[in-house]
Amino acid sequence: MKRIPTVFTSLLIAGSAMMCSSCNQSEISEKPASVPAVDQSEVHADRQPAATEENVGSVDGQAIYERNCQLCHSMQPPSEAAPPIIGLASRYRQVFGNRDEAVSAMVSFMKAPSAEKSSLGPNAVNRFGLMPAMTLEDEELGSVAAWLWDQYDPEFDTGQCR
Repeated sequence: MKRIPTVFTSLLIAGSAMMCSSCNQSEISEKPASVPAVDQSEVHADRQPAATEENVGSVDGQAIYERNCQLCHSMQPPSEAAPPIIGLASRYRQVFGNRDEAVSAMVSFMKAPSAEKSSLGPNAVNRFGLMPAMTLEDEELGSVAAWLWDQYDPEFDTGQCR
């Protein structure tokens, strides 16, 4: 019974953080405080099976971004807390030859971030550090990674994101 207040408190904190995600990122001068991890298997016992080539995309990647990533990852620069989505999309297009390889690499990185798995340049890792591990299901990670890949803009100058 003691676990319920902990889960409720974590969800309340996460919900408050998401409400703040619509704030102007350029006004934030510090990295956001970390939110306590919640055991997602207990909160969402009805989740779908792990991502496969057939079911990636059955979950709305943009909605996952808006719920879980937007607080740190803005769409466009400048970004104070984490690399912007448009820069990430450009970088993954440069590093990987196709969408499937890039999505697989992004999912692996989001599950267990490390400098070795990072596809970003050392300046980005030095500036932003490593993100916390995501506790989302593989299907959700695959969907948000595929959505991120699709945000590529060939007009975006990646020079400022290295």
